[in-house]
Amino acid sequence: MTAPTQPSAQHKTFFRWQRASLEHHIHTLMPQWGGLPLTIHSRDLESNASFVNYVRFHRLIDPITGKPMDVVEKSIRKVAFIGSQEARFHRAEGMLQGSVYFRYPPCLGVIETPWESLIFTRYIRGRPPRMQSIGRHLGRGIAEQEERSSAYIEAMPRNQTLLLWSMDFFRPWFLLRPRFNFTRCLPELERLAREDSRFTGLAQRLRAFAPVIRTLASQARRSPRCISHMDYLRKNLFIRKRRLYLIDWSEAKIGRIGFDGGAYLGSLFRRKEMSEFLLAQAQFEKAYREALAPHFDQEDALRNQRYVFLQTALYHCLRPETIKEYQEQNRMPLLLEKYEYLLTLL
Repeated sequence: MTAPTQPSAQHKTFFRWQRASLEHHIHTLMPQWGGLPLTIHSRDLESNASFVNYVRFHRLIDPITGKPMDVVEKSIRKVAFIGSQEARFHRAEGMLQGSVYFRYPPCLGVIETPWESLIFTRYIRGRPPRMQSIGRHLGRGIAEQEERSSAYIEAMPRNQTLLLWSMDFFRPWFLLRPRFNFTRCLPELERLAREDSRFTGLAQRLRAFAPVIRTLASQARRSPRCISHMDYLRKNLFIRKRRLYLIDWSEAKIGRIGFDGGAYLGSLFRRKEMSEFLLAQAQFEKAYREALAPHFDQEDALRNQRYVFLQTALYHCLRPETIKEYQEQNRMPLLLEKYEYLLTLL
Protein backbone atom coordinates (compact mmCIF):
# COMPACT_ATOMS: atom_id res chain seq x y z
CA MET A 1 0.00 0.00 0.00
CA THR A 2 1.23 3.50 -0.83
CA ALA A 3 2.39 5.51 2.19
CA PRO A 4 -0.25 7.95 3.46
CA THR A 5 0.11 11.55 2.40
CA GLN A 6 1.51 13.86 5.06
CA PRO A 7 -0.34 17.01 6.11
CA SER A 8 -0.04 19.76 3.53
CA ALA A 9 -0.56 23.50 3.43
CA GLN A 10 -4.26 24.35 3.29
CA HIS A 11 -3.96 26.08 -0.06
CA LYS A 12 -7.53 25.25 -1.12
CA THR A 13 -9.17 27.10 1.76
CA PHE A 14 -10.10 30.74 1.16
CA PHE A 15 -11.39 33.20 3.74
CA ARG A 16 -13.83 35.95 2.81
CA TRP A 17 -15.29 38.61 5.08
CA GLN A 18 -18.28 39.42 2.91
CA ARG A 19 -20.63 37.57 0.62
CA ALA A 20 -19.75 37.28 -3.05
CA SER A 21 -21.29 35.93 -6.25
CA LEU A 22 -20.99 32.35 -7.46
CA GLU A 23 -18.89 33.57 -10.39
CA HIS A 24 -16.47 35.18 -7.97
CA HIS A 25 -16.14 31.95 -6.00
CA ILE A 26 -15.53 29.91 -9.14
CA HIS A 27 -12.84 32.28 -10.33
CA THR A 28 -11.20 31.99 -6.89
CA LEU A 29 -11.19 28.20 -7.10
CA MET A 30 -10.14 28.07 -10.76
CA PRO A 31 -7.45 30.77 -11.09
CA GLN A 32 -6.34 29.37 -14.45
CA TRP A 33 -9.55 30.77 -15.93
CA GLY A 34 -8.53 34.29 -15.01
CA GLY A 35 -11.36 36.77 -15.38
CA LEU A 36 -12.94 35.08 -18.39
CA PRO A 37 -16.77 35.17 -18.44
CA LEU A 38 -18.46 31.98 -17.26
CA THR A 39 -21.49 30.05 -18.44
CA ILE A 40 -23.19 28.34 -15.48
CA HIS A 41 -26.43 26.34 -15.29
CA SER A 42 -27.58 25.53 -11.74
CA ARG A 43 -30.26 23.54 -9.96
CA ASP A 44 -30.93 22.65 -6.35
CA LEU A 45 -30.32 19.14 -5.03
CA GLU A 46 -32.14 17.48 -2.15
CA SER A 47 -30.69 17.83 1.33
CA ASN A 48 -32.10 17.41 4.82
CA ALA A 49 -28.91 17.60 6.88
CA SER A 50 -28.74 19.90 9.89
CA PHE A 51 -27.34 23.39 9.28
CA VAL A 52 -27.25 22.93 5.48
CA ASN A 53 -28.57 26.03 3.72
CA TYR A 54 -28.60 24.38 0.29
CA VAL A 55 -26.87 21.91 -2.01
CA ARG A 56 -26.61 22.95 -5.67
CA PHE A 57 -25.48 21.35 -8.87
CA HIS A 58 -23.62 23.62 -11.30
CA ARG A 59 -22.69 22.79 -14.85
CA LEU A 60 -19.79 25.05 -15.84
CA ILE A 61 -18.41 25.50 -19.30
CA ASP A 62 -14.63 25.73 -19.24
CA PRO A 63 -14.01 29.12 -20.93
CA ILE A 64 -10.68 27.89 -22.32
CA THR A 65 -11.53 24.41 -23.66
CA GLY A 66 -15.31 24.73 -24.00
CA LYS A 67 -15.79 21.41 -22.16
CA PRO A 68 -18.42 21.02 -19.42
CA MET A 69 -17.48 20.58 -15.77
CA ASP A 70 -20.03 19.43 -13.17
CA VAL A 71 -19.66 20.81 -9.64
CA VAL A 72 -21.60 20.48 -6.39
CA GLU A 73 -21.76 23.45 -4.02
CA LYS A 74 -22.83 22.88 -0.40
CA SER A 75 -23.55 25.82 1.90
CA ILE A 76 -23.38 25.04 5.63
CA ARG A 77 -24.38 27.80 8.02
CA LYS A 78 -22.25 28.59 11.05
CA VAL A 79 -23.35 28.93 14.65
CA ALA A 80 -21.32 31.50 16.61
CA PHE A 81 -18.92 31.67 13.61
CA ILE A 82 -17.91 28.01 14.11
CA GLY A 83 -17.52 25.96 10.94
CA SER A 84 -18.87 22.47 10.35
CA GLN A 85 -16.91 19.25 10.73
CA GLU A 86 -17.49 18.59 7.02
CA ALA A 87 -15.67 21.78 6.11
CA ARG A 88 -12.87 20.88 8.52
CA PHE A 89 -12.54 17.48 6.89
CA HIS A 90 -12.17 18.99 3.42
CA ARG A 91 -9.66 21.54 4.71
CA ALA A 92 -7.43 18.67 5.87
CA GLU A 93 -6.08 18.20 2.37
CA GLY A 94 -4.37 15.02 1.30
CA MET A 95 -5.64 12.92 4.21
CA LEU A 96 -7.01 10.15 1.99
CA GLN A 97 -5.02 10.80 -1.16
CA GLY A 98 -4.02 7.67 -3.06
CA SER A 99 -6.75 5.43 -1.62
CA VAL A 100 -7.40 2.24 -3.57
CA TYR A 101 -10.69 0.80 -2.30
CA PHE A 102 -12.70 4.02 -2.00
CA ARG A 103 -12.84 6.90 -4.43
CA TYR A 104 -13.71 10.40 -3.26
CA PRO A 105 -15.01 13.19 -5.54
CA PRO A 106 -12.20 15.77 -5.75
CA CYS A 107 -12.69 18.87 -3.60
CA LEU A 108 -12.07 22.06 -5.57
CA GLY A 109 -11.88 24.14 -2.39
CA VAL A 110 -13.58 25.53 0.70
CA ILE A 111 -14.59 29.16 1.05
CA GLU A 112 -15.11 30.28 4.64
CA THR A 113 -17.15 33.37 5.49
CA PRO A 114 -18.32 34.48 8.96
CA TRP A 115 -21.79 33.07 8.19
CA GLU A 116 -21.22 29.90 6.19
CA SER A 117 -18.80 27.35 4.79
CA LEU A 118 -19.03 26.81 1.04
CA ILE A 119 -17.70 23.44 -0.11
CA PHE A 120 -17.15 22.84 -3.82
CA THR A 121 -16.59 19.29 -5.07
CA ARG A 122 -16.72 17.62 -8.47
CA TYR A 123 -20.03 15.93 -9.30
CA ILE A 124 -19.66 12.31 -10.37
CA ARG A 125 -22.57 10.18 -11.56
CA GLY A 126 -23.03 6.56 -10.55
CA ARG A 127 -25.53 3.98 -9.34
CA PRO A 128 -26.25 3.19 -5.69
CA PRO A 129 -25.08 -0.23 -4.44
CA ARG A 130 -27.01 -2.92 -2.58
CA MET A 131 -25.67 -2.26 0.90
CA GLN A 132 -25.78 -5.88 2.02
CA SER A 133 -23.73 -6.90 -1.05
CA ILE A 134 -20.69 -4.64 -0.57
CA GLY A 135 -19.59 -5.80 2.88
CA ARG A 136 -16.27 -7.20 1.64
CA HIS A 137 -15.36 -4.04 -0.26
CA LEU A 138 -16.40 -1.82 2.62
CA GLY A 139 -14.29 -3.88 5.01
CA ARG A 140 -11.18 -3.30 2.90
CA GLY A 141 -12.04 0.35 2.20
CA ILE A 142 -12.68 1.26 5.82
CA ALA A 143 -9.47 -0.44 6.96
CA GLU A 144 -7.49 1.54 4.38
CA GLN A 145 -9.26 4.77 5.32
CA GLU A 146 -8.41 4.23 8.98
CA GLU A 147 -4.74 3.54 8.28
CA ARG A 148 -4.24 6.57 6.05
CA SER A 149 -6.13 9.03 8.20
CA SER A 150 -4.53 7.81 11.43
CA ALA A 151 -1.07 8.39 9.96
CA TYR A 152 -2.14 11.85 8.78
CA ILE A 153 -3.50 12.84 12.19
CA GLU A 154 -0.42 11.61 14.02
CA ALA A 155 1.84 13.62 11.69
CA MET A 156 -0.05 16.91 12.04
CA PRO A 157 1.96 19.87 13.38
CA ARG A 158 0.82 21.10 16.79
CA ASN A 159 -0.43 24.41 15.41
CA GLN A 160 -2.97 22.56 13.22
CA THR A 161 -4.32 20.08 15.74
CA LEU A 162 -7.07 22.38 17.09
CA LEU A 163 -8.91 22.03 13.78
CA LEU A 164 -9.24 18.29 14.33
CA TRP A 165 -9.53 18.35 18.13
CA SER A 166 -12.91 20.04 17.79
CA MET A 167 -14.04 17.13 15.58
CA ASP A 168 -13.19 14.45 18.14
CA PHE A 169 -16.04 12.00 18.68
CA PHE A 170 -15.77 12.34 22.45
CA ARG A 171 -16.58 16.05 22.55
CA PRO A 172 -19.83 16.77 24.46
CA TRP A 173 -21.54 18.33 21.46
CA PHE A 174 -21.52 14.90 19.78
CA LEU A 175 -22.11 12.63 22.75
CA LEU A 176 -25.22 14.48 23.91
CA ARG A 177 -27.08 13.71 20.68
CA PRO A 178 -30.10 11.39 21.03
CA ARG A 179 -28.55 8.75 18.79
CA PHE A 180 -25.87 8.14 21.42
CA ASN A 181 -28.36 7.91 24.30
CA PHE A 182 -30.61 4.94 23.60
CA THR A 183 -32.05 4.85 27.14
CA ARG A 184 -34.19 7.88 26.25
CA CYS A 185 -36.21 5.56 24.00
CA LEU A 186 -36.88 2.81 26.55
CA PRO A 187 -40.17 4.33 27.82
CA GLU A 188 -41.61 3.78 24.34
CA LEU A 189 -40.72 0.08 24.57
CA GLU A 190 -42.36 -0.08 28.00
CA ARG A 191 -45.51 1.44 26.50
CA LEU A 192 -45.40 -1.14 23.69
CA ALA A 193 -45.12 -3.97 26.24
CA ARG A 194 -48.37 -2.85 27.85
CA GLU A 195 -50.09 -3.37 24.49
CA ASP A 196 -48.18 -6.43 23.29
CA SER A 197 -47.09 -9.03 25.85
CA ARG A 198 -44.35 -10.36 23.54
CA PHE A 199 -42.29 -7.31 24.53
CA THR A 200 -42.81 -7.60 28.28
CA GLY A 201 -39.60 -7.06 30.25
CA LEU A 202 -37.48 -6.20 27.22
CA ALA A 203 -36.95 -2.57 28.23
CA GLN A 204 -35.40 -3.57 31.54
CA ARG A 205 -33.22 -6.21 29.91
CA LEU A 206 -31.99 -3.78 27.26
CA ARG A 207 -31.24 -1.15 29.92
CA ALA A 208 -28.37 -3.43 30.99
CA PHE A 209 -26.47 -2.22 27.92
CA ALA A 210 -25.97 1.24 29.49
CA PRO A 211 -22.98 0.28 31.72
CA VAL A 212 -21.58 -1.94 28.95
CA ILE A 213 -21.56 0.99 26.54
CA ARG A 214 -19.95 3.27 29.14
CA THR A 215 -17.14 0.75 29.57
CA LEU A 216 -16.68 0.37 25.83
CA ALA A 217 -16.56 4.17 25.45
CA SER A 218 -13.85 4.46 28.10
CA GLN A 219 -11.78 1.80 26.35
CA ALA A 220 -12.32 3.37 22.92
CA ARG A 221 -10.89 6.73 24.05
CA ARG A 222 -7.48 5.10 24.44
CA SER A 223 -7.34 3.51 20.98
CA PRO A 224 -5.83 5.03 17.79
CA ARG A 225 -7.64 8.01 16.27
CA CYS A 226 -8.68 8.17 12.63
CA ILE A 227 -11.24 9.89 10.44
CA SER A 228 -14.67 8.26 10.69
CA HIS A 229 -17.35 8.90 8.07
CA MET A 230 -20.10 7.54 10.38
CA ASP A 231 -22.88 7.67 7.75
CA TYR A 232 -22.79 4.54 5.58
CA LEU A 233 -26.16 4.87 3.90
CA ARG A 234 -27.08 3.97 0.33
CA LYS A 235 -27.43 7.65 -0.59
CA ASN A 236 -23.79 8.26 0.30
CA LEU A 237 -22.24 5.48 -1.80
CA PHE A 238 -22.34 4.86 -5.52
CA ILE A 239 -20.60 2.78 -8.12
CA ARG A 240 -19.05 4.23 -11.26
CA LYS A 241 -16.88 2.24 -13.64
CA ARG A 242 -16.64 -0.56 -11.03
CA ARG A 243 -15.25 1.89 -8.46
CA LEU A 244 -16.99 2.59 -5.16
CA TYR A 245 -17.35 6.29 -4.32
CA LEU A 246 -17.98 7.58 -0.82
CA ILE A 247 -19.55 11.04 -0.51
CA ASP A 248 -21.16 13.39 2.04
CA TRP A 249 -18.91 13.93 5.04
CA SER A 250 -21.51 15.86 7.06
CA GLU A 251 -21.19 13.34 9.94
CA ALA A 252 -17.39 13.09 9.76
CA LYS A 253 -15.57 12.95 13.08
CA ILE A 254 -12.19 12.11 14.49
CA GLY A 255 -13.23 8.69 15.68
CA ARG A 256 -11.30 5.56 16.54
CA ILE A 257 -10.40 2.45 14.58
CA GLY A 258 -13.47 0.24 14.24
CA PHE A 259 -16.04 3.04 14.50
CA ASP A 260 -16.99 3.07 10.82
CA GLY A 261 -17.50 -0.69 10.77
CA GLY A 262 -19.94 -0.31 13.65
CA ALA A 263 -21.74 2.53 11.85
CA TYR A 264 -22.13 0.45 8.67
CA LEU A 265 -23.33 -2.67 10.48
CA GLY A 266 -25.67 -0.65 12.71
CA SER A 267 -27.28 0.96 9.69
CA LEU A 268 -27.62 -2.41 7.96
CA PHE A 269 -29.11 -4.00 11.08
CA ARG A 270 -31.73 -1.29 11.21
CA ARG A 271 -32.95 -1.83 7.64
CA LYS A 272 -32.44 -5.48 6.66
CA GLU A 273 -33.84 -8.89 7.46
CA MET A 274 -31.72 -10.78 9.99
CA SER A 275 -30.50 -13.34 7.43
CA GLU A 276 -29.23 -10.57 5.13
CA PHE A 277 -27.62 -8.73 8.01
CA LEU A 278 -25.80 -11.78 9.41
CA LEU A 279 -24.38 -12.72 6.00
CA ALA A 280 -23.17 -9.17 5.30
CA GLN A 281 -21.73 -8.91 8.82
CA ALA A 282 -19.68 -12.09 8.35
CA GLN A 283 -18.37 -10.92 4.98
CA PHE A 284 -17.52 -7.45 6.27
CA GLU A 285 -15.73 -8.63 9.40
CA LYS A 286 -13.64 -11.20 7.53
CA ALA A 287 -12.49 -8.62 4.95
CA TYR A 288 -11.89 -5.98 7.64
CA ARG A 289 -9.76 -8.29 9.80
CA GLU A 290 -7.65 -9.29 6.82
CA ALA A 291 -7.14 -5.67 5.66
CA LEU A 292 -6.58 -4.04 9.07
CA ALA A 293 -3.09 -2.54 9.30
CA PRO A 294 -0.79 -4.84 11.32
CA HIS A 295 0.19 -2.06 13.75
CA PHE A 296 -3.44 -1.76 14.88
CA ASP A 297 -4.72 -4.11 17.58
CA GLN A 298 -7.57 -6.22 16.16
CA GLU A 299 -9.12 -6.55 19.61
CA ASP A 300 -9.25 -2.75 19.94
CA ALA A 301 -10.81 -2.36 16.50
CA LEU A 302 -13.49 -5.02 16.99
CA ARG A 303 -14.33 -3.77 20.48
CA ASN A 304 -14.78 -0.25 19.07
CA GLN A 305 -16.90 -1.67 16.26
CA ARG A 306 -19.14 -3.29 18.87
CA TYR A 307 -19.40 0.03 20.75
CA VAL A 308 -20.69 2.03 17.77
CA PHE A 309 -22.82 -0.86 16.50
CA LEU A 310 -24.64 -1.09 19.84
CA GLN A 311 -25.14 2.67 20.01
CA THR A 312 -26.54 2.78 16.49
CA ALA A 313 -28.61 -0.40 16.56
CA LEU A 314 -30.18 0.20 19.96
CA TYR A 315 -31.18 3.78 19.20
CA HIS A 316 -32.63 3.11 15.76
CA CYS A 317 -34.53 -0.02 16.83
CA LEU A 318 -36.01 1.69 19.89
CA ARG A 319 -37.08 5.00 18.36
CA PRO A 320 -40.85 5.58 18.41
CA GLU A 321 -40.68 6.14 14.65
CA THR A 322 -39.15 2.69 14.14
CA ILE A 323 -41.71 0.93 16.31
CA LYS A 324 -44.53 2.69 14.47
CA GLU A 325 -43.02 1.73 11.10
CA TYR A 326 -42.83 -1.95 12.05
CA GLN A 327 -46.38 -1.85 13.36
CA GLU A 328 -47.72 -0.30 10.17
CA GLN A 329 -45.90 -2.87 8.06
CA ASN A 330 -47.02 -5.76 10.29
CA ARG A 331 -43.38 -6.77 10.94
CA MET A 332 -43.36 -6.88 14.75
CA PRO A 333 -41.94 -10.46 14.87
CA LEU A 334 -38.85 -9.16 13.03
CA LEU A 335 -38.44 -6.28 15.49
CA LEU A 336 -38.70 -8.72 18.39
CA GLU A 337 -36.08 -10.93 16.70
CA LYS A 338 -33.75 -7.94 16.50
CA TYR A 339 -34.17 -7.13 20.19
CA GLU A 340 -33.45 -10.74 21.09
CA TYR A 341 -30.34 -10.75 18.90
CA LEU A 342 -29.02 -7.60 20.60
CA LEU A 343 -29.50 -9.24 23.99
CA THR A 344 -27.18 -12.07 22.94
CA LEU A 345 -24.39 -9.43 22.79
CA LEU A 346 -24.57 -8.61 26.51
